[in-house]
Amino acid sequence: MHLFMKKATLILLLLPFLSFNSDSLLNRPMPLLANKTLDGKIIDNNYFKGHITIVSFMFIGCMPCMNEIGLLNKLNKEYHTDSRLQILCIARQMKEQMLQFNSDSKTMFSQLRKALKVDTITYSIQPACCNEKSNIDSTGNNVSLKSECNTISDIYGVDRYPTIFFIDEEGIIRKIYTGGPPAKNDTAYYNKLKIEIDSLLGH
Repeated sequence: MHLFMKKATLILLLLPFLSFNSDSLLNRPMPLLANKTLDGKIIDNNYFKGHITIVSFMFIGCMPCMNEIGLLNKLNKEYHTDSRLQILCIARQMKEQMLQFNSDSKTMFSQLRKALKVDTITYSIQPACCNEKSNIDSTGNNVSLKSECNTISDIYGVDRYPTIFFIDEEGIIRKIYTGGPPAKNDTAYYNKLKIEIDSLLGH
């Protein structure tokens, strides 16, 4: 376990932070990523139409992101009878990493989730990174591996994790929160999210 935690810590240190600003997206249509969620939903214009959508941008090992998962799970359960609300996680990870994280397997990312005492994610997940691609030089040698994770910064301008977008039934971003809860049972943060959701739902 000691070796595992060393490897996990190294992964967290290597994950970069971004340096853009998402405020310019307020009151504008939600930009799209041409992708599917892990549960097979297609993210297109129709995905947002007629729904109130909570989009959480996160990455594995960001502790406020990890704290937020349980609170979003709780919201997902509380509003499960209202089909207008949907929650989407856009993760700065690759598909296989998120599948491992959200499983009960002995893989590294699953074990990391358990070590951090984080619940599995009960809402939709969209990995934002492509698979690693080898960069081959002119002699045919593999010189580096590059993970294509810049889509978030280029399209959404997310520079803090987690960042939450509150999107109305027309697909317009109405609120953006940056920074997450300092604890897993943060009632104030949970209630703040509920206020925004209820406002968009017209409660």
